[in-house]
Amino acid sequence: MGRLFMKKYLYSGALALATILTLSACAKPKLDAKLSVNDVVQMSGSNLKLKDNQSLIEVSFKLENTSEDMEKDLKTSAKQFYLKDKDGKKVTASKLDKSDLPSLFKKNKDVKDATDDFGKVESDDYKSASLFFEVKNNQTYKLYFESKDEKTEGETVSTDLKGFDGNATTNVKKAVDAYFSAVLLGGESKDYSKFVSNDLDKSKGELSQYFSDHLQYSYEGTGNIKPTGDEVPKVFDWVQTANRERGHYTVDNIIVTKDKAEFNLDLSTISMKEADDAYAASHPNLTDELKNYLQGKGANADNVDQLTKQYYMETYLPNSIKEVNPSTPKTEGTNVFDGYSVELTKKDDKWAFPDKENYVGNWEHYPLFYAYTGQQGTLTSYR
Repeated sequence: MGRLFMKKYLYSGALALATILTLSACAKPKLDAKLSVNDVVQMSGSNLKLKDNQSLIEVSFKLENTSEDMEKDLKTSAKQFYLKDKDGKKVTASKLDKSDLPSLFKKNKDVKDATDDFGKVESDDYKSASLFFEVKNNQTYKLYFESKDEKTEGETVSTDLKGFDGNATTNVKKAVDAYFSAVLLGGESKDYSKFVSNDLDKSKGELSQYFSDHLQYSYEGTGNIKPTGDEVPKVFDWVQTANRERGHYTVDNIIVTKDKAEFNLDLSTISMKEADDAYAASHPNLTDELKNYLQGKGANADNVDQLTKQYYMETYLPNSIKEVNPSTPKTEGTNVFDGYSVELTKKDDKWAFPDKENYVGNWEHYPLFYAYTGQQGTLTSYR
């Protein structure tokens, strides 16, 4: 029994030793590399031709060769970098480059050209690069580098996509919808406090005051019909109601960086000037209508101005706003707001819209209030 036990023991030990030697001989050298993400820019837009629930992201990253062996270079190419989602599905780099993007994205300083000259990374050195990927909005991802060197082929290093939020562009759109509904259109929005950082009452107050100031300015020299006092909020309500019912806006080309977001905006709103023109055109006997109104009210030298204003406020102005169609886009040659975009700032994990201070002397963002107070007919985006 003792000899039999000894034979089994020696045989097991020899087998274990052979296994260790075999594994040691087959083991690949360690991949001496480190991968880190510097920045992630997220984009969505109709011209990108993405699938539903997709965004385009640009990942800027750094690959370090951590080997101390001066002869150990890292061979790199775009195909060696890819993303993997939480289910293990690989996403290779997109063929899109900066030159293929909408104008709003191309002019953004955070968007870089995709790297095409990877080459080698020498020991104790690094290479910074940028690549575009088409990703699903509701997924999480890691960035991978896979070695193609003979001794370490197939070995990988990976890192989390620092700063990536799959819902970033979607949440910007929700913030825009909430801001338009609650502030510019004077309605309600249950999402306002969730996505917008601007104080709602302050924003409404600034818009109302802005409307009042420009309404008074537009009626300079026509004091007998200029809306004043309690009449101003009435006119403001007519304009907002008309925009809620018949105006429209479209958001496109959303780009989100670390603390900023920007998007193109198309919108058609009620223009009070066009309302005036359209009402006069559809009422060729407007002077006679006013005359009949004044006679019916027993107008005289003492009350004619008061009655004229009463006619203007009760008949002419509300009906002209009610009847006019939203402005149609102007041609490129006459549209002074060509290239219009809106920039938002990240604040407390929400989005801050430009307020009164941002509009002063800043024509790039000034017209957002301007259009929704009936002053400017249409803004069209530049793609």
